Amino acid sequence: MKVLHIITRMNTGGPAVFLDHLTNAMSDLSAQSTIAHGYCESNETDFTQTHNINASLVKVKTLHRSLNPIDDIRSFREIREIIKELKPDLINTHTSKAGVLGRLAAKSVSKNLPVVHTFHGHLIYGYFARYKSLVFTIIEKFMARYTDAAVAVTDETKQSLTKLGIGKRLLWRIIQIGIPVKSIALNQSSDGVFKMLWVGRFTDIKDPKYAIEVMKFLSKSSPNKFSLTMVGEGELFASIKQEAQNLPIIFTGWLTNPFENISDFDLLLITSKNEGLPLVMLEAANYGKPTISNNVGGVSEFITDNETGYLVQTDPVQMATRIMEVSLNKKVLHQIGLSAGKLLKEKFSVTTMANNYKDLYLQLVIRK
Repeated sequence: MKVLHIITRMNTGGPAVFLDHLTNAMSDLSAQSTIAHGYCESNETDFTQTHNINASLVKVKTLHRSLNPIDDIRSFREIREIIKELKPDLINTHTSKAGVLGRLAAKSVSKNLPVVHTFHGHLIYGYFARYKSLVFTIIEKFMARYTDAAVAVTDETKQSLTKLGIGKRLLWRIIQIGIPVKSIALNQSSDGVFKMLWVGRFTDIKDPKYAIEVMKFLSKSSPNKFSLTMVGEGELFASIKQEAQNLPIIFTGWLTNPFENISDFDLLLITSKNEGLPLVMLEAANYGKPTISNNVGGVSEFITDNETGYLVQTDPVQMATRIMEVSLNKKVLHQIGLSAGKLLKEKFSVTTMANNYKDLYLQLVIRK
């Protein structure tokens, strides 16, 4: 079975890592995968340049995140040519712009070509102003005509979308993200400092400023007892770094394998305004480390508070207070990290994810 994945760009982040894991696992299930992708922004790193992707890669010369009608029309035409040349059995689109262009191009080539769109999250809240979210909703309602099946990475994602009338008549599957299971428990820090890790793009939706507010509160309440390492870059990187002066925060920029390079930490922080199912949360669990997160999106579908991690409402003071409580008992913290790792192995492995995608793909291909 030949599968063509279409994604706007392979910038270092969740969707790119997801595609790497999925296509690698599906190669073991007799699937030939190709990824058609565009260009990263100037403040992003290209995942394909730092990792060996098992799938075939095709660059769409004019495809990028920013809105540009001329480039978008050219990208549509180029994607059509890629489809005609490759002749895939099925197309799976990812992210907003590639989701629109890819689905339209696929059905313009052949109405019988099965098309799946994966919602890695949604843009209903947290990402854009209200009117932009309304535009997204209108577009996705229209795009359902060019979609045979929709995949949501969490039940929350599906429920939020279908409540707005998006894809009400589509074949839906909830396929949770999975990663290769390592189950390696890292040592806890022993120098008296409670060490935390934050990994992500320095963008508004990931809210790195929230992490700074948490550290301000911790440093004022308990000087020299807490530290934070922030991995990543983005448009807010310079301003956040400036605001973090005189705080115990280390900025590393992008790291190819952050959890392999930074093994000495106690707790992962997720400060996002919205999330699908954060890969960094699963990666931390892979190393026996728990996560504290705002209770947004599909985070609670992995984290059960005080069992496989910690959930707080979107208030930095509340998160800081909870961190101080958690830091008092590292034995319990370690046990919760191990419980997160056990859950990962049982329900969030890449093997489970790949088999679920294969079942969906085969159902659509046979139906064709």
